[in-house]
Amino acid sequence: MAYSGTGKRGFELASKASHSFIVNDKEVQEFLSNCEYPKSKEEIELNPALVIDVDYSKTNGIKHIIAVDAGYTTVPVKRTFPSSLMTFFQFGTILLNAEDLEAMSNEAFISRESMSKLKELERDKLVLPTKNVAYKKSITLTESIRNSIYEFFKKKNDGTNLLETLYWFLYEEYDKSINNYQLANCPNDCGESKIDLIKTNFNIDFKQKCRNCNKDIQITDVFRLHELIDDETGALGILSYLTNVIEHFNIIHQIKNVKKTQPELLNSFFFIKDGPLAFFGQTANMYKPMRKLCNYLIENHNLFIAGLEKSGAFVEHAEEIKEMLQPGQALLLNNEHIYKFILPGDPNNPEPYAKTSYYSCKIIFKSRDERMHVVTIPVEKAEIVLNPQQIDFVNLDTILWNIENLRCDMYDNSIIPVALANKLISLSNHPSTSILEKFVKSSVK
Repeated sequence: MAYSGTGKRGFELASKASHSFIVNDKEVQEFLSNCEYPKSKEEIELNPALVIDVDYSKTNGIKHIIAVDAGYTTVPVKRTFPSSLMTFFQFGTILLNAEDLEAMSNEAFISRESMSKLKELERDKLVLPTKNVAYKKSITLTESIRNSIYEFFKKKNDGTNLLETLYWFLYEEYDKSINNYQLANCPNDCGESKIDLIKTNFNIDFKQKCRNCNKDIQITDVFRLHELIDDETGALGILSYLTNVIEHFNIIHQIKNVKKTQPELLNSFFFIKDGPLAFFGQTANMYKPMRKLCNYLIENHNLFIAGLEKSGAFVEHAEEIKEMLQPGQALLLNNEHIYKFILPGDPNNPEPYAKTSYYSCKIIFKSRDERMHVVTIPVEKAEIVLNPQQIDFVNLDTILWNIENLRCDMYDNSIIPVALANKLISLSNHPSTSILEKFVKSSVK
């Protein structure tokens, strides 16, 4: 790694000839000879048993759409040594009437008049110390971040808050409540592991004491994000995981409220999340209680929920196979197809793809107007399946029909609720970053 040249002598320039040592190295050549690229379009074959036709004849009972999206930007708030970073998040949850959305889907652009038809828009803001910032005199960066996340979940929201929702979700209060959740290790770094978080041991603030160090464990520590924070180099590695968790809990919060007040309305709500229905990294442990919640709702009420992907390997693959599907058809993705044509892996792997992070299965859907969508939908089983079949998906036809009906011409293969949510809460690199940097410098003492 080159010298940075922070003094008077300038930067160290890289060698213009060192590449020859790599090109001529026998081990490097052998390594490259054993690598493979993903298969090209001409090599892809679709299993006819995985291609299904969407049934458009079923009655559509969806009356309300709830969509969630998020945006964040990291700002260098102190550029001189030691440098400091802060991250600003915006989370958007919008509630729209299906009738209004159907009218808006025929517009090439989202007009102000259309925007005024929003029934509800919630913007939640989170400021996260990301490097060399102490919050409320916290001793470490890890403690600052833990407290920031906890207080975000604690904020009051329509008479309740996300701490209560997390408690409801974690201990399965929607059904036969459980009494214990095991945390892998103490977030206070005392070395204690396999900590039983007994439901009744939480105080009114959703905290309980570690049996070893007697310091507070906050209920939001179950996300285990503290394990990825380095007090010296920062916490950039948790940002996408945290974003995904909060997007999920904005949906879970709405599901809880509907179920508690008018559970019959679950038949008319469609929940849409930007990105797949899964938890990743250290937060992946949340997939188990989320799968239990989905299974309970499917069995006892109803559930219309989907995650839509806008980028990544599966979206690129969808474009590759676009001509292989007829309008109104969908491709169910099983292990063999995923590991043979999309991702590196063994097509004969006996374990379902992403079974320890996803609580859903992937589908590639080609709408009748020939737009391609990568959709994840929960399946009606305790576990995700190795070789999903059409019968495994509850409300599949209705979900895909509504995704098609909510088309938007603003972006490729976009739908109105997600495009609208993104438009309302996304943070641009310019001018948002520079404005936020000036704002922080004028506010932090």
